[in-house]
Amino acid sequence: MSCCDRTIKDVSTVQKTAEGVAVHVDNSVEAKKVFAIVENCQTGRCDCMSAETKAKVTGMEVVQGEDGTQIHIAGDLSPEEITAAMARSTKTL
Repeated sequence: MSCCDRTIKDVSTVQKTAEGVAVHVDNSVEAKKVFAIVENCQTGRCDCMSAETKAKVTGMEVVQGEDGTQIHIAGDLSPEEITAAMARSTKTL
C-alpha cells in the first residue's frame, strides 16, 4: 500500500471513551488532513456515517499530540460504528 492509497481506517485505531469514541490517527498523517476530514463530517459533506450514527454524535474535536492526531467523537457511539464509517471513507491520506 503506498502513501497515496491509505484511508483513515488504514492509519488509525478506535477505542471507547467515557464521552464516546476516540480515533487515534498515527503521526505519519499530517494533522491538517485529519482536520479536513473532521470538518467535512461537521459540515455534513461526509457520507461515511449512516444517518443513524450521525444522529448519535453530539460533538467532534481534533487534538494534536506528539504521537499523532486524535479525533474525539462525543455521543452514545460504539467503536464498531465508527470503524464501519471509516471503512466507507474514500478520502486518501
